[in-house]
Amino acid sequence: MDAVSEVEVFDSRRCELGESPHYDERTGRVWWVDVLGCRVLWRTPSAGESGWLTTPAHVGAAVPTSSGRLVVCLPDGPSLLDPVDGRMRPLAQYPDTSPGLRSNDAKADREGRLWLGTMAYDESSPIARLYRLDAGAAQLQAVVDGVKVSNGLGWSPDGAIMYYVDSPTRRVDAFDYDSGHVKNRRTFATIDHGFPDGLCVDADGGVWVALWLAGAVHRYLPNGALDRVVRMPTPLVTSCAFAGPDFRTLIITTAAKGRPDDAAAGLTYAHYPNGVHGLAVDVFAG
Repeated sequence: MDAVSEVEVFDSRRCELGESPHYDERTGRVWWVDVLGCRVLWRTPSAGESGWLTTPAHVGAAVPTSSGRLVVCLPDGPSLLDPVDGRMRPLAQYPDTSPGLRSNDAKADREGRLWLGTMAYDESSPIARLYRLDAGAAQLQAVVDGVKVSNGLGWSPDGAIMYYVDSPTRRVDAFDYDSGHVKNRRTFATIDHGFPDGLCVDADGGVWVALWLAGAVHRYLPNGALDRVVRMPTPLVTSCAFAGPDFRTLIITTAAKGRPDDAAAGLTYAHYPNGVHGLAVDVFAG
C-alpha cells in the first residue's frame, strides 16, 4: 500500500463546506460547490480562469447535464441552473421537505438518470433517503430509506456495481446495478478512522473515498482491499473527482467549517496519482 502526501492547492477560495467536484470536458472547467456558502464554483485548469454562481439556499451538489446546464441540489429538491445567465428552474420536489433535511451528494449514471440523496442536519436521524430521477420525470423515486447522511456515489467501469455511502455507518456499500435498479446491498469497505464522504471510481475500477475527520483520501481495489492513502493537510476532506483532458488529476475538496485557524481548511487540492486515470463524468439527460 502506498501512503503519499503530494497534493497542491488547486483553488485557494475558502469553502465552508466544499463538495461535489466534477470536470466538464466540454468546457474544460472543474466545478464544485460550497454547500453552506450557497455557491457553485468553477476553475479552468489550463487557463486559470475562475468564477462562481450563487444559489438561494444550501446546495448539496452540482451535476452536469446533456444541455450544458447544471442540476443543483437544493433543500427542496433538484433545480436546473443555467451557468450563463444564472436562471434556475425546479425539476422536482422531495416528498419530505422537513427543515431538518437538505440535499447532499448526487451523480448521474451512464443512462442519464440522476441519483441524489438527502441528509439530516443533525447527522444522526435516519430520516433521509437516496432518490432517483429519470430524465423527463416530474417525481423522484425513493430507492434507499432509513438514511442518516446520504453521501458518495459511483459506478464500476462496466456499470454493474453501484457504490454508496451513508456516512455514519462508516462503510462504503456496493449494490448490483442494472438499468436504474439496485439489489444485493453489501459492505465493500469499512472505515476505521474518520467517516467516508464523497467518492469517485477510476478506469481500473479503483474506488477513491474522501475521509471526513481523517485528513485523507483512500483508494480501494475492486476487491475492497486498501491500495493507496493520500494524506491531506487538513482533516475535513469531503470529496474527489478526476479532471483534466487526460483525467489524471484528482481534485479533492475540503471544508473550513469550525476551523477558523486552519489555513489549509476549505481549499480545493490537486493530486497526481501514478499510473491511474479517471473516466469522463456521466451527465443527466435533462
